[in-house]
Amino acid sequence: MNRTHNMIGVGIVGGIFSGLTGVGGSAILVSLMVAWLGMSQHRAQGTTPAVILPTALVGAASYAVQGLNGQFRFDAGLALSLIPAIALPSIAGVAIGATWMSVLPAAQLRRAFGVFLFFVALSMLTRGILPIGTASGQSLAIPFIFWILLGFVAGVLSGFLGIGGAMVIIPFMTLGAGIPQHMTQGVSLAIIAITAIAGAYTQYRLGHVEGSAVVPMGISSVVAVVAASLVAGQIDSFWLTKIFGLALLFFSYQFTFGSTIPKPPVASSRAPVDFSPGSYQI
Repeated sequence: MNRTHNMIGVGIVGGIFSGLTGVGGSAILVSLMVAWLGMSQHRAQGTTPAVILPTALVGAASYAVQGLNGQFRFDAGLALSLIPAIALPSIAGVAIGATWMSVLPAAQLRRAFGVFLFFVALSMLTRGILPIGTASGQSLAIPFIFWILLGFVAGVLSGFLGIGGAMVIIPFMTLGAGIPQHMTQGVSLAIIAITAIAGAYTQYRLGHVEGSAVVPMGISSVVAVVAASLVAGQIDSFWLTKIFGLALLFFSYQFTFGSTIPKPPVASSRAPVDFSPGSYQI
């Protein structure tokens, strides 16, 4: 298996994860780029937004088309109002969070956030089974300012702790506002695409983007996200929520304890990578 095949494999894994969960999957992409492609941490983190941008954009479009065709509950007007309300403050929050990274104890706060994610994951997994959250399926009227604050807080956490802001946005939209899981995942991907524009441009200016890897990873990731989002569209919202809850459990473990990503089955001199959360995009 040569390096190009590994690039395609990385893109497929990232696209499937994004399509099924609505999360950008930057933590997975960065770790696989380091482990499978031998990139440096900075190079991997710099290349990730350029791969996520087309993936999230196409994934969001796939969810929107399915929703408009009646595949699941979808409110286009609400989605179009939420996307800029959350995305734009999030970009500002990322910049602020990044400045705090060098002066506050990020390692301890990452562990605390991991514990927080654990309880959020339990809420997602028990939604519809135990009386937690707005399991009735009725969306609640949330003041517009709260969506702006949500985007800002998610951005600060993303910039400071190196987390994906979607891990905050999706649970709030689903559990707190009662917005259907399919719709929250599509909105999340649209928000990720907007924030990835800023991330990709910044990393390109810094010279951290490996251009030769963007095309094979981007194409394979786009194909995978379409396939995965179409599969997600066929899954009942109850079970899709459980899939997202399991993904949160995975990230909860990573933030709290850390782990490793295995290398592909090929002889290589590259060292295994520590899958502790780094400075990832939303």
